[in-house]
Amino acid sequence: MAKQQEKETFGSRLKTIGMAIKFTNQRDKLFLPLEAAAILLPFVIVTALVVFARFSLLWYISALFVALLAGLIVLNMRTSKVVNAEAVGKPGAAYALIDGIRGWTVTPGVAALSETQMVHRAVGKAGVVLLGEGGPKTRKLLGQEKKRISRVVGSTPVYTFLVGEAAGDDFSVTEVRKRLMKLPKNIDSKDANHIAKRLDALGIGMAIPKGPIPTSVNQGRAARRAMLRGR
Repeated sequence: MAKQQEKETFGSRLKTIGMAIKFTNQRDKLFLPLEAAAILLPFVIVTALVVFARFSLLWYISALFVALLAGLIVLNMRTSKVVNAEAVGKPGAAYALIDGIRGWTVTPGVAALSETQMVHRAVGKAGVVLLGEGGPKTRKLLGQEKKRISRVVGSTPVYTFLVGEAAGDDFSVTEVRKRLMKLPKNIDSKDANHIAKRLDALGIGMAIPKGPIPTSVNQGRAARRAMLRGR
């Protein structure tokens, strides 16, 4: 079933950021030093300006906001790097990395041959994107799924990509989110939502295998959600 965007409260956003900090710190030795530098540097600069250039102490308020922003930027970058690294070579990773992106409705396992060969569907302003995982056999499955849904979406563009680390794949799983965001905007949000509902009504071609999306990627996806939804 498609994943829909959910609104987060301020409290839940703080909890998710805390989860992201814990998740990233456990896997990235550079995270804490970079995070500390990002937060402290604005205060160091303002202190120098106050002491040597006689700037007003009110500048510390600006330093606080800059420090918070810099800290979130570093957190987002390092969490993204860790999540991408954890996902490489694991089944279901393409879905794990795009689930939760603002403006996209994502449905996992709309077609599958095995626990490692499957197709995920994403619907957004670009149209419909089918992402296959699992090697050459999945490319045929992508074509079959495209043909199946083309009868429903009409002239709406349908993109197909084979994702993975093999030479015959279109691009690495670590590039999935970036590639999706770079696609041209072909329809508006209202049409995208309508198409997503029509495709959901078709049902899933083959149930997604019971093999779980890797736990670490699943955790990272949840940890990263606050940053993704804040964009």
